[in-house]
Amino acid sequence: MFPSDPLQAPLWTVMASLTHARRMLEVGCGHGYTATLMASAAGPDCRVDTIEEDPYHADLAEEAFEERGLSRRINVIRGRGQNILPRLRGYYDVMFLDGDWREYPLYLPHLRRLTRPGSVVVTANLSPLFGGWGGRLPGKPAIQSYLTRIVRDPHFRTYVVPGEWHSISVRV
Repeated sequence: MFPSDPLQAPLWTVMASLTHARRMLEVGCGHGYTATLMASAAGPDCRVDTIEEDPYHADLAEEAFEERGLSRRINVIRGRGQNILPRLRGYYDVMFLDGDWREYPLYLPHLRRLTRPGSVVVTANLSPLFGGWGGRLPGKPAIQSYLTRIVRDPHFRTYVVPGEWHSISVRV
């Protein structure tokens, strides 16, 4: 688990402003850094759901949310993204995929179902496809499949951010 780059913090203010976010979802909570940024950026009326498989990380994140007074606005859902996403209901204005990239292709039908026109999906951890992190990480075929499918999906317009190796997809 690697925390998000602090230089990316303003991204969440931009995403919240573009979408008038009232509901955000993160898949891959880690210690809760990005969920905290998302909730803070979107303001007091926004709720954030964050999915985390690792119980230790989920505990750390919940403690951090409590310390920052955000525990009423951020909900930690324990489990794997591929198991939790099918159970979620309603629309999210912003979704952030920052978990196990090998599961990303399994998320695609849920991305369509859980977003509305104007929603934004930010996808992290695309580096294995582009040789990042020394090119030693598994999952290149999964990332390639995910990116190919989301770029071709008529429900999304997608841009891959060079250097950061994130993608930003807008639901149309």
